[in-house]
Amino acid sequence: MLDGKDWQGTGGASEQAIKNLIASAPILLPESYLSFLSHCNGGQGPLNSQPMWLCLYPAEEVAEIERDGTFHEYFPCNFVIGGSCGGDAIALNVSNIGTVQVVRFDMTNIDLEESVQPVAPSFEELIALIGNLEN
Repeated sequence: MLDGKDWQGTGGASEQAIKNLIASAPILLPESYLSFLSHCNGGQGPLNSQPMWLCLYPAEEVAEIERDGTFHEYFPCNFVIGGSCGGDAIALNVSNIGTVQVVRFDMTNIDLEESVQPVAPSFEELIALIGNLEN
């Protein structure tokens, strides 16, 4: 999944951490995201598109953010899984019924039309955007 990618990651999440994440999620999480966590429980690296840097949080942190409801009021339909290390959150967005796309949003701008921007149409395509070691 991350072969040849410029990714600084950690070991995989425990089975219990993934179960806790699934239990906390208000959406059906993509299998590709859960598979990613089982191999790499978070990490960071460059993206070949905006926001240019991707930091994916460990399963435990994602579950805690969801339980705390940090973004529920101002950023509904967005399940935060990481950030850009520069003020943007990275989220799985379920505003279109039946689809889960990856978006970024400026955590200081609650105007959804202005703030929420697409990053990738799926989690798989987000991983494909991670920079290669050769670049």
